[in-house]
Amino acid sequence: MKVALCVRPDRPDAVRAARDAAARMRKAGHEVVDVNLDTPSAGAGAKGAMIACILGGDGTMLRAARAMSPLGIPLLGVNLGRLGFLTTITIDDLDSAIADVAAGRHSVEERTLLDARLVRAGRETPFLALNDVVVARGAAVRSIHVAVRVDDDPLVVYWADGVIVATATGSTAYGFSVGGPLILPSSRAIMLVPIAPHLSFGNAVVFDPDQRIELDVRDGARISIDGQEEHDLGAGDRIAVRRSETVAKFVRTSHARPFLSLLREKILKEPGT
Repeated sequence: MKVALCVRPDRPDAVRAARDAAARMRKAGHEVVDVNLDTPSAGAGAKGAMIACILGGDGTMLRAARAMSPLGIPLLGVNLGRLGFLTTITIDDLDSAIADVAAGRHSVEERTLLDARLVRAGRETPFLALNDVVVARGAAVRSIHVAVRVDDDPLVVYWADGVIVATATGSTAYGFSVGGPLILPSSRAIMLVPIAPHLSFGNAVVFDPDQRIELDVRDGARISIDGQEEHDLGAGDRIAVRRSETVAKFVRTSHARPFLSLLREKILKEPGT
């Protein structure tokens, strides 16, 4: 079985763990390729892999999802610290999880990705996001105006610190911190949440999977993709967001913590059952 071991080189603990895991996997007869997630062509080296093991935290998983999902490679998140929402097994479980995958004892869960396009002067710049696409104020400490259209029909003009468009996976991230709903990650729904709206509609809105959302920027702002990639925006720029045809595939084995268990522990702060 071909396995891609994916890390960010600025995480020495992940690099060491990947090196040790690679030695064990090769000894077990697997083909292993090392992938540097900080390179623009990160996914190229993983072509043909049956699984990509992502060593790090949820931030590393976000980066890996954008790089690997267009290749259709399922992702296994391996946390080196405390378990997150996207990294569902520990490094101690990795060898057993790989054995399960090789034997077919696993499932693959599909997660929605967002297809976002920055439209400026007739030119489009595409982005892919697993968690969210955010249009927010830049360095200036002031609100911005963002007009929202849904399926080409006007919805609302926000005067706010910004607007978040998020997947169900991203509902536990930035959207939740500003009052958005929690959506089970298997849902294909897309939600819209304003950030600190002033005299504007302040509730989150959940849309059907195939609806198209457009954000017309009327002031200087910034766009953020999964909180990891940012670009300046100017008045007249438009962000078109819809559900991507590409999906992120998450591997689940018997070692993975169920989402509701993580939800109870991390957000609801309920004791285990």
